[in-house]
Amino acid sequence: MEQKYIRVMLESLNKKEKVLLQLIKKSEEQKDILSEANMNWDRFDINLEEKDILVQEILRQDEGFQGLYDRIKEPLVNKKELYREEISLLQEGIRKVTELGARLEAMEQRNKKLVEARLAEGRQTIKQSQIGSRAAAEYYQRMNKINTVDPQLMDKKS
Repeated sequence: MEQKYIRVMLESLNKKEKVLLQLIKKSEEQKDILSEANMNWDRFDINLEEKDILVQEILRQDEGFQGLYDRIKEPLVNKKELYREEISLLQEGIRKVTELGARLEAMEQRNKKLVEARLAEGRQTIKQSQIGSRAAAEYYQRMNKINTVDPQLMDKKS
């Protein structure tokens, strides 16, 4: 029975590794999107949605793996010699997944800084636009005052 659980856990680790690689690819795409001169926010949103789906899959894999591990933890610990090879494979899979997770986290931190920079640029553009709009409105108000002639009384001699 433990052999079956171990096989499923190994499959789970392999699947998680593949999903992490997909997530890394999406993070690279996100970096490219953020680095474009004329950034496309719609592409950015689509990328985020795709990444969210992958993250949800990783969470499902983690829950399943943990559930299986909880079921066979005792036999694995008590019979280390019997499951030496399987334990070694599990450890290798966990190491790979952990390395990919660390790589992904570093990429996400860099992307977060790029997003913050883009948002700061957007705020600056909005601020400049507001200042420009305010200046234009004041200019038009002043020009309208110049072109108006105050009411005057005129006498008509008949």
